[in-house]
Amino acid sequence: MQARPAPLDSLSTTGRPQEVVLIGASLAHLEFLAQLRAKPLTQARVTLVSSDARMLPDNRLADVLSGDTELAACHIGLQDLAQACGVNWERDKVARLDLPSQRITLAGGRTLRFDWLSLSPRCWDDRKPVDAQVTGALDHCLFTHPMEHFLALWPRVLDLNPRGNLRIAVLGGAEAGAEIAFAIKRRLPQASLTWVVGRVTPAEHAGQEGAVDAALEAALKALDITVLHDHAVAIDHGSVRLACGASLVCDVPVVADRLGPPQWLRDSGLLPARGAGEAAAEGVNPVDAWSRCSEHPQVFLAADTDNALGHNLVASVHGTALRAAATPHGNAWRGLFQGPGVLLQWEAAPLRSALQRWSKAAHDHKLMSRYHISRALPQATPDPVAEAADADDARQSHHTR
Repeated sequence: MQARPAPLDSLSTTGRPQEVVLIGASLAHLEFLAQLRAKPLTQARVTLVSSDARMLPDNRLADVLSGDTELAACHIGLQDLAQACGVNWERDKVARLDLPSQRITLAGGRTLRFDWLSLSPRCWDDRKPVDAQVTGALDHCLFTHPMEHFLALWPRVLDLNPRGNLRIAVLGGAEAGAEIAFAIKRRLPQASLTWVVGRVTPAEHAGQEGAVDAALEAALKALDITVLHDHAVAIDHGSVRLACGASLVCDVPVVADRLGPPQWLRDSGLLPARGAGEAAAEGVNPVDAWSRCSEHPQVFLAADTDNALGHNLVASVHGTALRAAATPHGNAWRGLFQGPGVLLQWEAAPLRSALQRWSKAAHDHKLMSRYHISRALPQATPDPVAEAADADDARQSHHTR
């Protein structure tokens, strides 16, 4: 199944390249940048907007928490990568998205025009919906997202008790929450660790999913991790109140759930009124088979590891056929539940879990080597496309004065 977008006026007819803007540093965006490094997109100017100078892939969070990997070895420098790929990098946050005029206003005041826009799940950073459901979450919880902020605070948790005798509760997060619980227990074996699953229990699943849940719970219990099939309703200093009415004594509550769409995205009218997460839960899909917003095909809402995004952005610029959204086979390491065997990574058997972690580390090293750039970059050659765009911007600025 393929789609062919309506081609826009290109550099050959207007003297100005098309503008491709990427919001957030997802793996799909980094893969697109790696493609541009190998084959530059001469008909477009690409801009990456990210508030963080470095990016940690989702599948490396547990490695860092467990202590198996140093954070510095996993971080990807966005400025160096963007420079090597001929991409503009804006270290800023989005303040406003105006779809009719196809313009983005950044928090610093700069305005970007776009012909094609790609939004990463990493720009979902609104914690207020969590606080509305769990009273006191903003005041007392650590949030795993954004990951860069979470990892900046994590050393303080390790310093709370030198012996590691902490009471930690991981709240929600589905498979990601379980993976975080496994990783923390590996780093702090003396800690009293609880995973509060949420509303869904293994009994509500059937078939293979039920079997995976049972295997998961058995692996957690084997490592002395308590599993509670409940959800938090309020958090206070030193305790988590559950929906059943019980209180869980807790020194460090960790919210592992994904956050909501930011205010600027909700105000743009791009997403359904109830928000992306709730819309998906009710069967309302805001994107088509090519990860484009259904009512705004110039905007892509791709998954973090959509392997087709890079092709589709290039095809959109060229006016050629798109590919259906795809997830790479390497994403099997994103969580623990792509197959029953991956639970071996965290189970108590030392040899098998060590081999599994070694295999994952080798896979991740090969994958992430595509995005690590040496500091010694070659001198950039003149880019006629960028020069034409800059000259056009300068002429417009002169006329407005």
